[in-house]
Amino acid sequence: MSTVDLRITSIALTDTHLLLTLANGRVLQEPIKRHIRLQEATPAAREQWQLVDDGHGVVWPALLAPSQQGMLNVHDLLWDQRYEQAMATLQSAGWKLDALSETDRELVALWRMEADINNGGFMQFLCNWGDETCQLALQALRKIGAVHMLDVLSRMRGLIDRFEASPEVVQLNDIYGAMTEEEQERMEELDHAFWEYPDPLARLGLRWYGA
Repeated sequence: MSTVDLRITSIALTDTHLLLTLANGRVLQEPIKRHIRLQEATPAAREQWQLVDDGHGVVWPALLAPSQQGMLNVHDLLWDQRYEQAMATLQSAGWKLDALSETDRELVALWRMEADINNGGFMQFLCNWGDETCQLALQALRKIGAVHMLDVLSRMRGLIDRFEASPEVVQLNDIYGAMTEEEQERMEELDHAFWEYPDPLARLGLRWYGA
């Protein structure tokens, strides 16, 4: 479990990138074009940054009202990198999830969970990747201590339990149409609860899997 100091000690800017030096000596390069307000700001405005979140976040008060986590946060950047590494490993393994280590399988499952539930809800996640990936995501959330998100995902999965032996469900895509209106409404409520991000997923993930 990682306890590395990830606070920002200095920031440098080029025409295209922010260079964030962390307390552990690591340097993160973040393309300015990923942040439209920074991309459109003048070079002088880009220099007017402030650190927040105990040195883990950066704000530009002239560009956007400061938030507690910052317009850009080290935890989010590093978590994205962990996802990218796991997905690259999956690609090099010919997209065979079983060929990965347990850590990489869990990271792939969490990436798929975030990407699909945020895009189209739990049923998109389930139908795209199946119950094996859902169970891996539940396992990962349990490990990292994301208790509230674990509860939401568990309740989402619980809503489809009764369809495991249902003759009207031939494939996963049939489940939503077989639900009652009340079940569909409940699933939508749980999707919204997930989108609220009740746990700091990036921070918990980095603490468990490392940066």
